[in-house]
Amino acid sequence: MMINMDICANKLRGELPTSLSKLQMLEYLNLSRNTFDGHISKQLDHMLNLDTIDVSHNKLSNEIPKSLEKLQHIQVVDLSFNHFEGEVPCGGKFANLSVKSFLRNYALCGAPKFHVPVCSDGAKKHNNVNMLRVDFFLASGGFALVLIVWVLIVVTKYRKRGLEKHDQEEVERFHGITLPMITYRMLSQVTNKEVKALVQ
Repeated sequence: MMINMDICANKLRGELPTSLSKLQMLEYLNLSRNTFDGHISKQLDHMLNLDTIDVSHNKLSNEIPKSLEKLQHIQVVDLSFNHFEGEVPCGGKFANLSVKSFLRNYALCGAPKFHVPVCSDGAKKHNNVNMLRVDFFLASGGFALVLIVWVLIVVTKYRKRGLEKHDQEEVERFHGITLPMITYRMLSQVTNKEVKALVQ
């Protein structure tokens, strides 16, 4: 059973593994002074025994999950020197945090005590706008796919019609042409000389 995890200053990079949330007995988590990027998983709120979390001096971005307000035992939070944006959570134990927890995250907004700009309505709706954009692009992609399939069906259908019409025209061109009837008697009257002439 792991209680403390300290892997600071190890030149680690990449996104934070979501499997961290499975360490539900963890009390101390220090991932600072690496080059982690991406976002903090919302699933970290499953780590109910967490007392300290330090992810400072990384390249983490996106919003600070509001779900972290559920951490009832959290005392120390250091998210400074990253690229977080949006509103700083201020519910639960986060209400006891100070400006030191969020230093040098220039796109944050929220309560004045954190020394960040007050969030505008646009900033508060940032998440909703992003979700709408995702839904729009997904819907657009689905519509484009349906449109492409429809065009292919129409083109195939008209090509098939064109080929059928062409075949019908060819049949009509030869319709009415009567081939001469050749009997055995007629063939028997052909001389060897005439046969040789035809072959040559």
